[in-house]
Amino acid sequence: MPKTKNIPSNKFGGSHTSLIPTAETIVNILAKYEVIKKISPGVISSYRGKNGGRRHIKISNNDSGILLIITDNSNNQKVRIYTKDTVVVKNLITKKAKEKGFTTS
Repeated sequence: MPKTKNIPSNKFGGSHTSLIPTAETIVNILAKYEVIKKISPGVISSYRGKNGGRRHIKISNNDSGILLIITDNSNNQKVRIYTKDTVVVKNLITKKAKEKGFTTS
């Protein structure tokens, strides 16, 4: 799994540093925007699913920003995005996810 330390940005925090591939793609994009204050990857959990399954991002509000629940094949990962402008960031995530072929909800 890729590590956040390989992604050049001072916006990363938290004690978990590995990212699933779909999370890595979205995090690389988001780290470039000033509206994003901090990105905190969570624990990766596995479940029984199909290999080659869908890549999906569920977007929901969090106390201090946005919570992403990212699914990639048979892995899930929560990623917290800290921002003051949740509407702009949600629209950005939806747009960039669509460009990359990910589904969102």
